[in-house]
Amino acid sequence: MRQTAAAALFAAAAHGASAQQARDIFKTEIFLTPYSDLADGDESYPRLNGRFLLMTGYTGFFGVHDANGQLPRSHWSSVQPTAEAALVLQLTREFSIRTKATFNSSTNDTKDNAFSDLGVNLDNLFAAYTADNYALYGGKMDLGFGDAWHVVDGLYSGFNENSEFRGSIGVGGRYTLDTSGRGTHSVAALVFKRDNTAMNRRFSLDGGLLGPDDPPMFSDQLKSFILSYDFRDLPGLPGISGGVDAGRLHLDPDQGKSATTVSARLSYDTPLGDAWNLNWFNEATYSSAFRGAPVSNGNGVTSVSLSRDRWQVTATAAVRKLTGGGQTLGRYGLLDSTDWGVSGAVTYVTPVGLIVQAGITHQRDQALRLNQGVFRIAYQAGF
Repeated sequence: MRQTAAAALFAAAAHGASAQQARDIFKTEIFLTPYSDLADGDESYPRLNGRFLLMTGYTGFFGVHDANGQLPRSHWSSVQPTAEAALVLQLTREFSIRTKATFNSSTNDTKDNAFSDLGVNLDNLFAAYTADNYALYGGKMDLGFGDAWHVVDGLYSGFNENSEFRGSIGVGGRYTLDTSGRGTHSVAALVFKRDNTAMNRRFSLDGGLLGPDDPPMFSDQLKSFILSYDFRDLPGLPGISGGVDAGRLHLDPDQGKSATTVSARLSYDTPLGDAWNLNWFNEATYSSAFRGAPVSNGNGVTSVSLSRDRWQVTATAAVRKLTGGGQTLGRYGLLDSTDWGVSGAVTYVTPVGLIVQAGITHQRDQALRLNQGVFRIAYQAGF
């Protein structure tokens, strides 16, 4: 039975430091957590494990319409490479140092582009101590409210760009309680901030070391936080797992209004007949502010994946609603409309490990209507 990334992480936490976090063979991203075991290794320490992913793909944008007139073209194409490399230095059974870097394109061109604006970012660099029923971690990590932004398979994970804070600096911990016959329960807490250090600079092949064009719009003070609760293996509810996150994204006064956010998720994973497996993931998120504007908003995403051996079919739908009335929204350049998106993808993993993926996405995001057709090939391996 295939597990989602969140379920695999939670299962690893429940079984202690020696447990391996299961890898999803259909994923086209390396998501590094305190529990990631990048390759099968022996029990000798210290040891170094690594994993890399190479990917190239074609994205065709078509039927694009911007009611604000900021996008002059209705179609263009993009062909760009991606390479990810992650390392875990396991110094003892419990203590490790983890890092990940990505080589990719940073282009935002709305015209045909290929192999342009290439460079390298340091995504993660953190230490983790994972004991039998608790973990402590700190450093530069990928953080966020909810799980949709890194769990949902396929091409599209919904309107969660304001819920994920990749490469943030934080410190936190998780405690897991395995209650005999009453399921497994886990609580976690972390505080974090925007990375304003040299680690947030990008090495561009064209321009050398560069700072971010648009730094994430939240504070570089350690005042943002997330509290989490997760559950799984409840009696009488096989295959069901879920959780709740709550916290606050702190903005400095010149950045706008800080946001209080609550996110709830529920996942169902079960085997079907003829070796098929079903995963159904659902998540709903509410936030009291939107991109610094005092506009409350809610969004939801549902995603169904059917997998069998080396094949996977994924369908995803998402919706978002901003509240506050047309006059209030207009003051911040926002529309009083319902934003939505749908996506479908087919993924096949060849016997030699090549990941071949194709799909299509349609999204309505405020004044923008956007269609994307995607075809990509990836390969990952570890040592």
